This record gives sequence, structure tokens and C-alpha cells, in this order.
Amino acid sequence: MCSLSEVRYYVPQVTVKQVLGRLTNNSFALDDPQCIFQQYNTSDVWIVIALDNVVPSLTVQNLGKPSGYNLFQTKKYYHLYQMPANNYTCSDAQPKDKALIPVGTQFNCNNVSFCNGILTNNGPYRVKFVLLNSTALVQETRWSEKFNLLTGKNTTTIDTGPGGRSAGMIVIVVILSVLLTLLLAFLIAALAIGSKDICWCRVLENEFLGVELNYIPRYQTHKFYTTHSKWFTPQQNNTSVYTVFK
Repeated sequence: MCSLSEVRYYVPQVTVKQVLGRLTNNSFALDDPQCIFQQYNTSDVWIVIALDNVVPSLTVQNLGKPSGYNLFQTKKYYHLYQMPANNYTCSDAQPKDKALIPVGTQFNCNNVSFCNGILTNNGPYRVKFVLLNSTALVQETRWSEKFNLLTGKNTTTIDTGPGGRSAGMIVIVVILSVLLTLLLAFLIAALAIGSKDICWCRVLENEFLGVELNYIPRYQTHKFYTTHSKWFTPQQNNTSVYTVFK
């Protein structure tokens, strides 16, 4: 059995559930009201989104006559999500885990009066639920607490100097710099040792080749050779020949 909560005591709120899009720079998500509208079967539920500075001036007539998103820049408030009251379920025994109402998620609002368009103003905002029939306001909740959307930071205003860095970041940068210096020193030392070994190997190789060259026998040329086991002395000329045995 659902407990009947009075609509006029209900305070809408931006959800505290950790869900994507809970609060952004142009949208937010409300918790879906539970078990408060079921006694108003003949009425429609609307959400009123307003800038905080215009809330004190809103009258029953303003709240009772739906105003579209296309007039938000002028009126500073608008109505959204017309829905029959009996569509809001009563589920006290087992509340829906992700019963959320997203606001400000529609980018193209051309020719759409009651569009769920993105919010271009940072706020602060306040929201409330109202029940309307065909002629007037029937019932309303309280206004939510005021809240702001997230704001991005201009990159030109970000301080990238040492004064804008945290102490932890400075310590990390110093440690990384020291480690990089040590690594560079090790690499230079390794290259120096490697080059020394290469030069030493070349000296040893040259010495070894010098020793071998000292043991190579010398051959002398002769001016005669034998043919068919007979000695033959050629005519005197400037040609030197080697001794050949056949």
C-alpha cells in the first residue's frame, strides 16, 4: 500500500545518484517523484524550470499557464514534460533504481514549443512540479534548493606556472627529472665503456696480425726453369720467372 505524501510538501532535487549526466554544464537530472500524484488522476503534471532571480515574481497565473522553452530567454522560466498524473507510479516497496528526469538534453528545438532544450545559462536554477487541469493550477510542490550547472574554465586563464601547481605535482616533476638525469648518465657511461672495449679489441687484432706477418716465409725469384727434366737457361732479358716443377 502506497503512503500518500502531500504534494505541497514535496521538494524536488537534483539526483545524488552517481549516474552519467547527473549535472553538466548545460543539463541536470531530477529524482522522479514517488507516490505523490496518484490522487490527481484528472490533472497533468508539469515541471517548471526557472532562474532563481525570477522565482519571487512568479504568480499562480504564471505557473498555471504553460510557457515554452522558446520564451525562456525572455521570461527566465519555462514549463516542461506534460504528463498525466497517473503515469507517476507509486512504488514505495521497491523504488526504481534509476527513476530520473533529465532536463536540458535536446539540442535541436526548432519549431518545438515545449522542448527539453539545453540550458545556456549557468544559473542558479530552481525547479518545481505543478499540477494543471484545462483551466488553472490545481496543486504545486515547493521550489527546489537553488543550484548551479557546472562551468568550464577558459584555457587562457589557467595558470601553468609554478605558482599554479600543487606541491605534490612539483615533487613528482623533481623526482622524474632526477631519474631522467641518472638514466642519461648511465647511458653515456655504457657507451663510453663499449667504445673503449672496441678500441682495445682492435689493438689486440693489429698486434696479432703483426706477429703473423713476421712468420711468413720469403720467396726469391729465379731466372731459369726446367722442362722435361732438362735444365734450360733462357736468353738474357728482364723477365723474372719462378721455378716450376713438372
